[in-house]
Amino acid sequence: MHELSLACSVLELVGSEMQRHGAGTLRSVEVTVGELSGVDSEAFVFSLQMVLDRSAYAGARVSLTRVPPRSHCTVCGADFEPTSFYMPCPQCGSHATRLVAGQEFRLSSLTVETDEDKP
Repeated sequence: MHELSLACSVLELVGSEMQRHGAGTLRSVEVTVGELSGVDSEAFVFSLQMVLDRSAYAGARVSLTRVPPRSHCTVCGADFEPTSFYMPCPQCGSHATRLVAGQEFRLSSLTVETDEDKP
């Protein structure tokens, strides 16, 4: 299950960012995942929530943004939503296409409550 190892890597990134910015209380973690990234979103969210809850960031909420795939044909200029990596252009049939969205996997944002934010 590579989603667990991805979740552990995200936890490391969270720790680095929290330390770099002087910490506070982590409230949420937002991750962006492309639909053609090969990541099972449900398993990843479960894994990330599990590792957060067993860390210093217990109670932080996980938010996931899914990115649908989008390709661009370099021959006719058409943009389309492919169903696989190697789908030809539906306009001209060319295989000279490139995936421009849908493979992402990134830590998008952290919501942190600092002492100044508390009443």
